[in-house]
Amino acid sequence: MHLDKLLMYFETSPALRLLRSPNAPFIVDFLEQQFKRAACITLPFSDLHTALAAYQEEIRPAYPDMLRDKPETYLAKWCSHDTRWLDRFLEAGRNEPVYQLTPHTEDVITFLDGVLEQDLGFIGTESRLKLVIDTLADLVVKASDDPAARLAYLRDERQQLDEEIQRIQDEGLVTKYEPAQIRERFATAISLLKQLQGDFRAVEEKFKGITQQVQQRTVEGRDTRGGILQFALDAEDVLKREDQGVSFYEFVRFILSPSQQERLQEVVQQVGRIRELATLADGLDTVRRMVPLLLAEAEKVMRTNQRLSATLRRLLDVQAHRERQRVAQLLREIRGLAASLADDPPRNTVGLEIETKANIASPFARTFWSEAPRLTSVDLTEYVMDDNRRAEAFRMLAAMQRLDWRCLRGVVHDAVAQHGTITLGSLLAEHPPEAGVVEVLAYIQIARDEGHIVSREAVEEVCLPASKDGRRGLGLEIPLVRFTATERAIDDA
Repeated sequence: MHLDKLLMYFETSPALRLLRSPNAPFIVDFLEQQFKRAACITLPFSDLHTALAAYQEEIRPAYPDMLRDKPETYLAKWCSHDTRWLDRFLEAGRNEPVYQLTPHTEDVITFLDGVLEQDLGFIGTESRLKLVIDTLADLVVKASDDPAARLAYLRDERQQLDEEIQRIQDEGLVTKYEPAQIRERFATAISLLKQLQGDFRAVEEKFKGITQQVQQRTVEGRDTRGGILQFALDAEDVLKREDQGVSFYEFVRFILSPSQQERLQEVVQQVGRIRELATLADGLDTVRRMVPLLLAEAEKVMRTNQRLSATLRRLLDVQAHRERQRVAQLLREIRGLAASLADDPPRNTVGLEIETKANIASPFARTFWSEAPRLTSVDLTEYVMDDNRRAEAFRMLAAMQRLDWRCLRGVVHDAVAQHGTITLGSLLAEHPPEAGVVEVLAYIQIARDEGHIVSREAVEEVCLPASKDGRRGLGLEIPLVRFTATERAIDDA
């Protein structure tokens, strides 16, 4: 830490600018509620605008002079280049801007949460010291390639385990943590989890920075197509070799492993049954949402990386590249002519009209041609009613089972609340379908409507048991559906 860096940081840091803002407590409280407490990574403009208006109404009786402007004014200000407290961007499948926290705001929330320790009430010094010692000891052992040192460490570990096993067998007593130690270690785990969630924004900024540089070099037209492509690939390769990139990709491989997910879910369920933690509701909620949130965070960062790949694919489009080259050449010629005429500009011989409004039209806005429907006349004057066919139609209608969509969604939400993540096969094993295949299709439709994970490649085999009305059992091969705690599901709850 040097004076020059401190001066630059204090002068330019958006995080410090947020802390110095007169509305800082209210801004941080609102953003923490909407993103962190609600476990949302992104929010659309309409939801955030409505929430901010409601928040202003809530604080107005006690703080009438705070946040008095319109909600859209504050949202625009918080996304400006001077503040950079929120990121605003367009997302595929939405017709309105989407917002997410910037790394600077994540730093402020992490800092204030660490200082105040509002949720858990104390700072775990003993557990953090033990974590430091265990980490350093593990580093000493795992950083060495000496076989003798590794064998000595493993033998010592085995001896300690054997002694503990023998003591339990002889005495029948288990040494456990004290209640304060349990809560202290739980507080340390929650603190690390919150810091981890904030670290994703920094990794995402790296990918965005590379994408912006590639787009800027493409627009300027000074580099060759091969040079821009080499820059992008080299920058991405450097990112993957950096400590931050290596750690992130190792995290992705870890969290996407089905065995690791099952292990984490089991640990989460066991933590929820610890009596000493029963009063720490907020911390337990954070732990229960851990796996779905980490999966969503990793997926979002990977989508940012995919945008870089899409930019490179567009760059490789030869025709588009030639058109960009031609436009860049014409612009250079215009600038050159304008510079040559700067000292003696023509008078009344050159005119220029500027269109201030651009008419934007999408080719997808026009519907495809379809043939007009043709109506066929049917003569019913000689029609004779068939009572047997009518009775059969009524019997078929009566045999149809009604799908209770609200009940099915309640089953999904209860299963997600209990397990965190559950596949459709496991859900059907716990709640056998009463309406057969139609109910299975209904669950798949709910998964798509509410933003759960539906695989396009992986499949799952399920078996529908035989029903009481004589319907035989049935084996099905369905897409792999994984129900998780989605943003929409959390909002509905």
